[in-house]
Amino acid sequence: MEACVNGEYSLNFRLSNGNTHVGVIGEFNSNTASDIITFLNQNYSGTGNVFIDTAKIQNIVQSGADYFKSAFAACLVPSKCLFFKGELGKNLGPDGSKLIILKQKEKKHQCCGNCQNCKCNKEHKGE
Repeated sequence: MEACVNGEYSLNFRLSNGNTHVGVIGEFNSNTASDIITFLNQNYSGTGNVFIDTAKIQNIVQSGADYFKSAFAACLVPSKCLFFKGELGKNLGPDGSKLIILKQKEKKHQCCGNCQNCKCNKEHKGE
């Protein structure tokens, strides 16, 4: 939908099923926080949830996290509609927001028949 690129971070925004999704890449600082809040205030329609993905945040500047928490109080998005996806969200979320921790899926072994130290190799060789 829209992107905000800065030397320290980049943001991307998209709408899906009435919800707003925000992707943050790089550093989360006061400018990052300000850009997110500005976008939400200009684009939030009063319905739906806001999901902020923290998976690609490389660094959180404490002053940026503190600013986001305090400035979000004046944001048009109710805190009960704000969801952070990923562990780093616990450092960013204002009171009333929610944290979603996604479990990592284990990669299942898919045998090609050439696995040297795998039990499936024995099955292929008839051992």
